[in-house]
Amino acid sequence: MTMIKLSVGTILWPLVPLALLGACGGDKKPAAGEKASAATGSRDAAPTALAMPALGVDAVKQLNYGYGAGAKEYAKVLTAYQAKPRDWAAIQAAAEATLAKDADHLDARWALGEALANTGDPAKATSQLTLALAGDWLHWGPTLAAEADLATYFTTPDGKALLELSDKLRTATLDTLARSPLVLARRSTWKSPKPGTGYASTRGELYAYDVTTKRYLRVTHTDHTLAGVIEAPSGELLLAGFTEAEVPDPVKSPKGAPLLTRSWVSAWSPKELVETSAKSKIAKARFVWAGYGAGDQIVIRTAVADGRWSARDFVTYVVDRATGKLTKSKNVEQLPPTLQLTLDEVIGGATVALPAELTPEVHDKLVAAIGTDERGEPMLAEVAVSPNRARIALASATDPCAKGDDAPKPSLYIADAKTGAYKHVLTAASRFRMRWIDDDHLLYEDGTGSLRFYDAAAGRETGKIGDRAGLALTTLSPSPAPLCTTDPPEPAAVSDEPGEDYPDGDGEAPVNGEGPDEGLDD
Repeated sequence: MTMIKLSVGTILWPLVPLALLGACGGDKKPAAGEKASAATGSRDAAPTALAMPALGVDAVKQLNYGYGAGAKEYAKVLTAYQAKPRDWAAIQAAAEATLAKDADHLDARWALGEALANTGDPAKATSQLTLALAGDWLHWGPTLAAEADLATYFTTPDGKALLELSDKLRTATLDTLARSPLVLARRSTWKSPKPGTGYASTRGELYAYDVTTKRYLRVTHTDHTLAGVIEAPSGELLLAGFTEAEVPDPVKSPKGAPLLTRSWVSAWSPKELVETSAKSKIAKARFVWAGYGAGDQIVIRTAVADGRWSARDFVTYVVDRATGKLTKSKNVEQLPPTLQLTLDEVIGGATVALPAELTPEVHDKLVAAIGTDERGEPMLAEVAVSPNRARIALASATDPCAKGDDAPKPSLYIADAKTGAYKHVLTAASRFRMRWIDDDHLLYEDGTGSLRFYDAAAGRETGKIGDRAGLALTTLSPSPAPLCTTDPPEPAAVSDEPGEDYPDGDGEAPVNGEGPDEGLDD
């Protein structure tokens, strides 16, 4: 059983109707005269199609179960999996105990399904495995047919029905990815790592938010360490995050700069549902920039601290997609957009400018709305043009260090690209990252950690999605508001979650003397 992870998403029992459980078989026993094997029933019987369950979860907080009430019980599941041969009875008992503590524990549902499949109850196994697949198909679905612990089960009518359902879920997943906005969300609220060198993460992943069902489909599985995403012209998603930081003592070094001692970059295709660039491990740095060079070449730049906020000693690397290895290069240019990672803030960097096709009259009208700086340049923070280029969403930039209630805040406007007529949407301490869903509907960050939907044709807000831990469109920073870089940021809550440590996989702590330059070639 190679696919159990603590980082997998969850789903509530009520998400699957009782009819589904009936379709899976329940406790139905064979009638007199029917033949059944000890564990499977007739392997030649035609599979009965399973009802299509709801895809994804209805709240991202359901994915925080790794630190919830069932976490200790689930550790016993993992221990039981280490037995050779598998101790399925122990796995079943521990999984059931986990679910009794936390019904949202999707990993426990998968483990219970595998145990039932291997102890003579394929119908109940199908119920549990269906719940797991529906909740997080991208974790188990792509490699389901190759799962060794379910090989015998897949020869049964129940197993065949699950494989057929998984194919339908794959189609639904591709459809959701194609038509739904991608959003970043945390499993729980951000808390700063403690002083010293230790585990640090955003607690974030990428999701596709289905506007129709109002559900979240988990896209990435980075152990909740994702910090930002760039969508390439090809549709590929460039992902970046971190798993460890070095935080200065605020008493001994109040203006010291925190460092990212373990960060990473990878890429994934939402069309092919495969990793398109292996994870690159990045050396200790104050700043990390991830982006592309010419073509689809992934380029990474790093720099050390020069005081609290400035950078020096820049180094550029190109990525070997097959291995993730980094090679220093002096002859490659990193092009916008980029992701800039620090522990303080994660910034999506792009060239911000009004569309070149605007008439001078429209251009001047919009510049007058947002204002100009001391050089006469438009004070633009963000610009997004609708797919048909008929509308422009633009946000003004202000000084985030300005104090007081009267200090100016950024404002969001939507304008007609032909006439320059514009409408004020919102003024708030927001980064105003934004994305057009279609020609008429805009999704944007409102500065509170929530996302709002705006209907430009109707001229009004039509919806809002929020989560206490915070939602974003491009980057997950500690604060949804722009950061003042004159003084150190205000102290944030320090992580106090019991057991929060290095997750399994590439985020694990250094061992055997491995240094931060592992994976780099000169």
